[in-house]
Amino acid sequence: VIHCAGIRLQSNDFLSLLLTHESPILSLSKAHCVCFFLCSLVSQRSGEFSTIVSSVFVLRFDSVSTIREEHSFADVDNLEHCVKYLNQSLVTYGFSASLDLFATDPVSIARTCNCIYALIQQRQRDVEFRESTNDQRLRLLSDMARLEAKVERLENQLQSKERELGSVTRTEAKNTAALKAQNEKLQKERDEFQRMVIANQQVKTQQLHETKKKEKEYIKLQERLNQVLMEKKKETRSGMEIMNLLQKEGRQRGTWTGKKTDSDFYKKIVDAYEAKNQELMAENTDLRALLRSTQGDMRSFLNANGRTSLDPSQSPLGGKTDVFDLPFRMARGQIEDSLRSKMVTIKERMGQLVDAQKEVTITSEASERELELEAQLVEARSIIQEQESIMSKHLPKTDRRRNSAPPSQSLSGLRG
Repeated sequence: VIHCAGIRLQSNDFLSLLLTHESPILSLSKAHCVCFFLCSLVSQRSGEFSTIVSSVFVLRFDSVSTIREEHSFADVDNLEHCVKYLNQSLVTYGFSASLDLFATDPVSIARTCNCIYALIQQRQRDVEFRESTNDQRLRLLSDMARLEAKVERLENQLQSKERELGSVTRTEAKNTAALKAQNEKLQKERDEFQRMVIANQQVKTQQLHETKKKEKEYIKLQERLNQVLMEKKKETRSGMEIMNLLQKEGRQRGTWTGKKTDSDFYKKIVDAYEAKNQELMAENTDLRALLRSTQGDMRSFLNANGRTSLDPSQSPLGGKTDVFDLPFRMARGQIEDSLRSKMVTIKERMGQLVDAQKEVTITSEASERELELEAQLVEARSIIQEQESIMSKHLPKTDRRRNSAPPSQSLSGLRG
């Protein structure tokens, strides 16, 4: 059985010799040797012993003799106890039933051989497992070496990336410095532009005050015009009432005593009407003059702000006659349209001036800073000029002569 399994163990030859040799050997000695072999295999199975020191057996097959053993598991005295221990161990580790090592029948011998073969197979599996475990350990060591090489490579890459990061940081610092210089240059240009804006805002502020003044005058004029219109309506009503009274009193003319009373009455009415008419005409003339002057002021204000206006000698309709000299029923719509358009333009201009005044208040603080910077700039320029004058005094004479050479000589030198 051991030979068919093809397993090479230290005790294979001894076991085959023990089981198949034709020389007469005592059954007791044969059982003794089998117990020793089974004990060694069971001990390897259970892991109780790391190594078993094999005994040296000197077999003399030419005569019946006893087997001398050294450091053996079983001997003649404890053979029964060893067999009992081996049977218990085999059953414990899942092998076949208890063996009869003292029997000489083929069935018991076959059972013993099968048990020994199972132990040898287990031993072979253990050896294979150890070899596979050793191979796996070697593979793990190889993987570990490969991972260590990979870690080293990654560390080198990390160092290179850190160097690249340092170069990028330096480039960013240079770009930041250039950007800062550009921002300073733009700030200087902005300050110069703000100075120009402040000058324009002062002019706009003055124009805004004038516009408010003209607007107040226009409001007063409009109130006066409304008042005149209301008075005119009242006079029209009073005239209608007088006519009604004349008609009513005309029915009683038969009761009058003479013609003088009638003429005196009509004369008083006519005189009162003419006086009132003269007063209205004078007031109307004053209002026309006031409107004319107001329109002229508004035109001059719009022209001062860069607006195109009509020729003061012409009317809004393009004629040469002044619109204020026309009757009120003819010039009313034209005057209202002209005044509305001018007021809309003035309101727009006032809104712009209000916005400009807000900007002036915002930039007034910047103007003080600009003046301080201008003073520092003048001082720096004076220092630079002094340094240039000192450097020009200490220039070598050779440089002066070279600089004072005529251009013809320099050109001839270049041609040579």
